[in-house]
Amino acid sequence: MSDPAWHHLPHDPRSFFDLAEGFDRRDLKRAYGKLIRQFKPETHPQEFQRIRAAYEQLENAERYGRNQAESQSAAEAWKPNTNPPPQPESRPSDTSASDANQPSKRPKPPISPVDEAIANPRESYTRLSQKHSRSPLEYYILAVLSDLLVKPTNESEKHRPQFLQWLLDGLQEHPQEHGLISLVAGTLRGDVPDDQIQTLLPKIAKSIRSSMFYRLSEPLWERLLIDQPFATFERLIRECESHLRQGDPRARLAFYLRILRTAIWTAPTEWTQSQLETLSGQAADLDDSMQNDLEFVELLHSYLSSAKPSASEFPARATMESFLRTYCTGDGPTATAEMARCLDEIARDAHGVQESFPINQEQDDHSLFLLMMMATSDLAETTGLIAPAPDEEKNNRQAVSCLRDLKNTLQEVVHRVSLIDTTYKWIPFAGLYLVFGILFTVIWFIAMTIVNQVTYFSASGAISVLIMIAGLLSFPILYFWWFYPKHLAERAENSRQKYFATCYTKRWRGRLFRYVQSCGESPSDSLTRLNEAAAFHDDTEWMNLVLSFCHGDLGLLIFARAQLFVG
Repeated sequence: MSDPAWHHLPHDPRSFFDLAEGFDRRDLKRAYGKLIRQFKPETHPQEFQRIRAAYEQLENAERYGRNQAESQSAAEAWKPNTNPPPQPESRPSDTSASDANQPSKRPKPPISPVDEAIANPRESYTRLSQKHSRSPLEYYILAVLSDLLVKPTNESEKHRPQFLQWLLDGLQEHPQEHGLISLVAGTLRGDVPDDQIQTLLPKIAKSIRSSMFYRLSEPLWERLLIDQPFATFERLIRECESHLRQGDPRARLAFYLRILRTAIWTAPTEWTQSQLETLSGQAADLDDSMQNDLEFVELLHSYLSSAKPSASEFPARATMESFLRTYCTGDGPTATAEMARCLDEIARDAHGVQESFPINQEQDDHSLFLLMMMATSDLAETTGLIAPAPDEEKNNRQAVSCLRDLKNTLQEVVHRVSLIDTTYKWIPFAGLYLVFGILFTVIWFIAMTIVNQVTYFSASGAISVLIMIAGLLSFPILYFWWFYPKHLAERAENSRQKYFATCYTKRWRGRLFRYVQSCGESPSDSLTRLNEAAAFHDDTEWMNLVLSFCHGDLGLLIFARAQLFVG
């Protein structure tokens, strides 16, 4: 596998990922996942950090709706001018012939600000700091020189506060300068100590009063939510937003969509609900990726707000919640390793997953199921944690073996279903038919006696026999056409389904868990393989019954998905 184009970093991440100008977040995730599979964090930590920083730069810009053309303009920012300066037009010489032997004197090209800063850093810093108006490059030079020349006066100034201040001043004068934006974003993403975040955020809001504030300060807010009480976040966000001018509403939407994933674990339910209502009311301004983000946060809020079993009662469920929390709040190799550990624990705890997701339950776990599916899909795209492709031949053998084991229970199941049909269909029919026959015979006998006493019709005997036959035949027709469908069929079906659910729980479920664990495939692939094996052996009809429970078994589907991450 060829090495990526490292020379494009950090200025041109789009070219580094080999993305077209019209790329979207899905294209970015695929390209990122491809590189991460080659440069895993545990074996290539430095390369991983560079790839991750480039990914975050593009992903952040895409979420906040940056024009695609800005990628190239940001990459070209501050490149030195390679065109030679224009030379003055030559004029006829009016000097004496003796001057012709003298070497020609050409004007020296002007020295660039970068070369001047390298040659005379202190003089350059003094001169530039006294200027009233500066170019973006000059602000960058001042920021770099401040690291070299301005000594910190106390412990809190050891983390380049002047460097960041010069960049912020530059953004005040040049609000849309892509080079400065990229530098500020990189500084705020990884060069701010925890104890300075609370004091720094209001300063940034006063310096950058546009909606760009949300995009640049987002990493600081996420760290604040993890390390500080939610009340601190709520107070600071109100203070900072009071300094901002009304701008692009999309920036605020993108900010709160990302921040809610972290805040939802500590924020009051009322605050989360209020923010979700605001986001839903502006859903028309969201693109497809942001719509997916909103759906995820809404599902997470629904799950966290609902009544759930205690974590101590179901450890596997607690592991899933830990996975989701790390997915929402963590970042970098440490978070990736923790999520992989959680999925590995889930993939090896078949009994715990079955206990956490009983078949006959009143608890609606679809929110948790969908959250796990969405989070693991995104994790697979952005980290490359998916295990190698499974062995097709081995999995086909596993499917046939599972089918054989399941089929061994079929005879007893068919016998029990016949008993259910007898209980709800034929026994009531026989009992009611007996009662009806006795009553009808008595009524018929009395009626025929009265008729014979009143009339002396010669054919009355034949007619009475026909009436008897018609009466006895009418009952089966009435029973199977009206009484059984209306009063007994639903009860019989409920009893069958209850018995099938019991069979699935006690006889089939454990074997299916072992099957998906041995396959290491996605839920759809493993169940499709089993269905194909059943079709090949002419067992489709009863296998469809088993698969109907499989597709509704949320625990089995989560368990099968977790197998993909066991390598």
